[in-house]
Amino acid sequence: MNCFNLSALAVRERAITLFLLVAIMAAGIYAFLQLGRAEDPAFTIKVLTVAAVWPGATAGDAKSRR
Repeated sequence: MNCFNLSALAVRERAITLFLLVAIMAAGIYAFLQLGRAEDPAFTIKVLTVAAVWPGATAGDAKSRR
């Protein structure tokens, strides 16, 4: 069974493999440097504070019941 073997091809054609590796890395660096800087919209994280009233309890009682 003679299947396509990418690993054997990469070892056999070392110069082409290294060229493709360098070209892909250069394209990736170029693409990264060309990315827009302010494309993500600003968003607000809303914070909610909940206060529960427990008549007759002290602050220590409320802490111990968590």
